[in-house]
Parts: sequence; structure tokens; C-alpha cells
Amino acid sequence: MNKFAFLVIVLLFFLGNVYIGRKVLFVLESFRFFKQPIILWLVIGLLTVASMVTLLLSKTNVGGLVGKIGSYWLSIWFLSLVIFGLTDLVLMIIRKSATISAKGSLLIWVGAVMVVFGLFCYGSWQAQQLNTVKYQVTIDGAGKSDKKKLKAVLISDVHLGYINDAKKLEKIVTKINQIQPDFVLISGDLFDGNFKALQEPEQIKKQFNRLSSTYGTYMCWGNHDAGATFDQMKDLVEASNITLLEDEVTVVDESIIIAGRKDSRPIGSQDGKRKNINEQLKKSDKHLPRIILDHQPSTIKEYRESNELILSGHTHKGQIFPFSLVTKAYFTVDYGYYRKDKKQPQVIVSSGVGTWGPPMRIGTQSEIVQIDLTIE
Repeated sequence: MNKFAFLVIVLLFFLGNVYIGRKVLFVLESFRFFKQPIILWLVIGLLTVASMVTLLLSKTNVGGLVGKIGSYWLSIWFLSLVIFGLTDLVLMIIRKSATISAKGSLLIWVGAVMVVFGLFCYGSWQAQQLNTVKYQVTIDGAGKSDKKKLKAVLISDVHLGYINDAKKLEKIVTKINQIQPDFVLISGDLFDGNFKALQEPEQIKKQFNRLSSTYGTYMCWGNHDAGATFDQMKDLVEASNITLLEDEVTVVDESIIIAGRKDSRPIGSQDGKRKNINEQLKKSDKHLPRIILDHQPSTIKEYRESNELILSGHTHKGQIFPFSLVTKAYFTVDYGYYRKDKKQPQVIVSSGVGTWGPPMRIGTQSEIVQIDLTIE
């Protein structure tokens, strides 16, 4: 990030906090007990600093408490800007066509503050719920007479860091193990861009090693699995019970190929550029079905074989409405199952099991994907 962009971001975030502070102050000053506005500005100032250091110090551990406070304040900041902005717009329209009393205006602003608080509580709670989504997929398997059934579990966008910590990972692993999969697949963004944000890396490794399946765990990198602390991310993965595929392929159970890609647009260094894996795929049995882990669904046009299943994440399905409308318009498929026709690959895009940015979900869900795979 260049200095100019950094200064613009800091300025906009600062102005947003000033705007929020003024609106909250307007409500609080209507109550007789509130006589110290300096306290409000001091609190907002501390929360602003906590958010800024959490977001911008990508090579530093600011502490679990500060990281959590900063992340959750980002949620409130975002909701407040949207709700307060809409409230100002509504009041402006009302004032152009009618007269509204000071008391009426105050009641509207009290309602706006309550809406922000309600959405914050709901969105934060919703983000921590783990749902299981199931798909049944049939894929060509070299024309063998006997069908083979396998159960795969897909997770993406864990975003390990200040919010999605070892305790969250423990819940994810426990739920995966209850499914009793044949293999586990991780389609990128395991980390949130800053390895130092992990407060308990050894506990994280312990949870990875708890993953239980017949044929193991396989993963590819996402765009946030990159940057100044990438080497530490890679060391932790390789020290865990996970097979990392960096533009590489492997054969599982002599019946299926699993390929993993580096991200197409990583945020920072990722130990070399993304490579073409067509040569590796050609060297393997062309009749075997292929599962390809590729983090961003914007790359699905690279794949053309009918016996391929592409597994992606990245979009979070927008994470917070109405951004789901944006991802739906931008990507060919931003969520769920997709297949253009029977001659083309099948695609599944997960909304992710974690969150990025504001740790909230509104109109979307955190999910573990179960894929009941039939090879015939």
C-alpha cells in the first residue's frame, strides 16, 4: 500500500468516526444524566485506534483483546455509516415536504441507534453459527462398471486471526469429524493475511491434527494466504496433518485426482507466481475424475473437462447484504452449484466458514460443505 492510499484510508475512516460520534452525541445529549461529551469522544478515539492498528499492522500482533475490539468496532462503524446515512437521507426528504419537530427527529435517531445495535448483535451471532450444506455430485470415472461413493468435506475462508481463533477452529474440526468424511478439502484463505494475529499457533496446529478422514486433508492457497508472514503460514500448514498443493496434483485412493492451485491474485507474496498445471494433469490418468481446489471462482473458465469438479470460496456470498447482490452480479457463480452444460466442469462455491473484515453475517451463513460424490 503506497503512502497516499494509506493516508486516504486513514482520513476516510477518521471522518466516518467523527460523523458517527456526532450522531450518537446528538442522542445522548437529550438525556439529562449525560454531561461529559469528552468521554464519548475518548471512547470513540480509542476504538478508532484499535481498528486502525488491527487492520493496518499486518506484520504485528496487537494482542487478542485489541484485535477483537478493533474488529468488532469495524462492524459497528460500517453499520452506523449505512444506517445513519439512510436516516439523514430520510430526514432530508421529510423536511422538504413537511415540518418535523425536534422531538420527532430525536425519536428517529434513537430508533436508528437501536437498529445499529440490533443488527450488530444479530450479525455477530449469525457469523458464529456453523451450518452444514450438502451436495450430491456424480462425476465420470473412466467408465468403470462399479460405482464408487466417496464423502468429501469442503471448507473455505476460515480467515484465522483475531476473531476466528483456535476455539472457532476447534468447533469447525469437531463438526467435520462428526461427518466422518473420506477426505477434507480446504479451498483457500485459511489465514487472514497476518500470521502474527494467531494468538495460539500451537493450538491451531493441534486442531488441524485432529482432523479425521480416510484419505487425509488437502488444501490450496487463497488471496489472503500471502504477504510478509507467508513463510510462517506455510510452515504451520506443513507441520500439520495437511497436504498442501501449490499448483500440484496427487492421486487419492487410486480413483480420483486432487489438484490445488496458488491464488490467481494474492494480496502480497506467495512464494512464486501461479503456474499452469495442465502438463501435470496430462501426465496423470486422463480418465480419472479430478477435483480442483481453486480459491477464486473467477478462474473457472480455465477448466473445460467434464470430469472435473472445481471447488472455490472467496466470495463469502457477499457476507453482508446487500453485497451479496454485488458478488452475484460480478461472478459467473458466487455461491452454490453451477454447471454450464454436461460437457463442462461442475463447480461448487462455498460462502466460507469464517468472516473477513467486519465479523458479521447478515443474509448469509458460515458453512461446512458436505459433498456426497459418486464416481461412475
